Amino acid sequence: MDYLESLRGLKGSALDGIARALYERDIRAFEEIIVRLAVGGDPRDYEIAATMLATALVSAGPSKNNYASARFGTEDGEEYVNMLISACMRLGADEHGYMPMLLHAQYAQKGGVLRGWDKAVDRLLERTARADFDRAADLIDKYDRKFGKYSVLLKADRSRAIERLLGMALYGKNINKAAVRDVLMDYTEVADRLMSMYSGASAHDRVAIVRLLCAFKNDGVVHEFLRETVARDKSKSVREAAQAGIKTARIKNAAAYLENAMAEGVAHTVTEWTKLLSDPKLGEVADRIFFYMPASSGRARVLVYNDGALLGGDDRPITDDGAPVYILHPLDVTADCAGILAMDIAQPFLQIKRPVFHSLSGENFCSSRLAGTMIARAEFYANVKRCGFELCAKRSADERNIFVRRLGAYVIGAECDLPESSATVSCGKLYYYAAADVVKLKRNLYISSAHPLDVRSVPRREFSELTYLAYKLFGEV
Repeated sequence: MDYLESLRGLKGSALDGIARALYERDIRAFEEIIVRLAVGGDPRDYEIAATMLATALVSAGPSKNNYASARFGTEDGEEYVNMLISACMRLGADEHGYMPMLLHAQYAQKGGVLRGWDKAVDRLLERTARADFDRAADLIDKYDRKFGKYSVLLKADRSRAIERLLGMALYGKNINKAAVRDVLMDYTEVADRLMSMYSGASAHDRVAIVRLLCAFKNDGVVHEFLRETVARDKSKSVREAAQAGIKTARIKNAAAYLENAMAEGVAHTVTEWTKLLSDPKLGEVADRIFFYMPASSGRARVLVYNDGALLGGDDRPITDDGAPVYILHPLDVTADCAGILAMDIAQPFLQIKRPVFHSLSGENFCSSRLAGTMIARAEFYANVKRCGFELCAKRSADERNIFVRRLGAYVIGAECDLPESSATVSCGKLYYYAAADVVKLKRNLYISSAHPLDVRSVPRREFSELTYLAYKLFGEV
């Protein structure tokens, strides 16, 4: 008797009862139905097959049948995965037959039987990848619609996995490139790889590279690279692709955007600034801040923005269109223009009145300047969000709680004491890292394996700005 159609209409205890009875009476027929559901089936069929397998007996302690343990989460499904594979092999179906079902486990309904197989599928894929990486990758490319299991390939061989993802994102056809980009965004080294590929690429490939780089546009280094591309690339298509990424990034909060450009020391040519500040939101902010051009004499030439142009001290427009221009930071102010710091004007963000921090005597690979500072927990978490800090994930329970904030090529890590029973948070030591040393996996940040920098090696602007962020985090400024 062909039970397949009737089984598709059952669920819950009715499905369990029929499946268990069939398994006990005719294992061969039971396996045939499982394989028919798994091979060429749809997500509903996959769930039925997994549910049926959960009624089969697997190895257990004396006089204990543990089929229910797979249903309720005390087992991770590995023995049932093996049962499915064995049944498929006995009935002539290879891994191309059962792999779609196994790869769907990660997307199956939470709490369902098939979702419980996900970790077992990870282990199977990792074993396959370590024995034959390309075979495992080909299966994922073909049957994983969102490329989620590239997390396993990245664990097996990070560089090869990223290389394949980049190839699909840049040159792939008839694939979900948005899904590929979503996976790549978790890996910070991708942006460096793309920028290194850029110079030797054709115009067509540069467009693809720039479009992918736009996914990392909130990174200060990438954002500056995109601006350089807009100004200098010979290809109009490349310039337009980069400009699209810049435009999206800059319209959300004009004051925050320009403040960050000041903090990172971002430079643009006069032509680039003029084009950028033609956006009314940015132009309104620029009208109330100061810019500067470095001079060969070491003196800073202070500029202002008015009526759509950058003006010098003589109120005349700057005519050197290719000269680099920065947003003035207090650390850029030289003695001849120090009077600007004493001005009493309202600005859209702290610029001339901005606190400046320098390393203290005795600060080497950490700073204790905020150690012991306490703040209410609710206020602390509001500051975390406002200042853009993130809590690093832990690899072990005894690791410290470290909140990090990136600024260009550097990161500050604030050690925090977060006792569950307390309504307060206290600061420990502050650490400074190279941003490249922070590991990002599946949107989690890890800092425990990174070595803190000697604070004296951190450029003074970045040191001051990162320290300022730590003070803001604990409400000290």
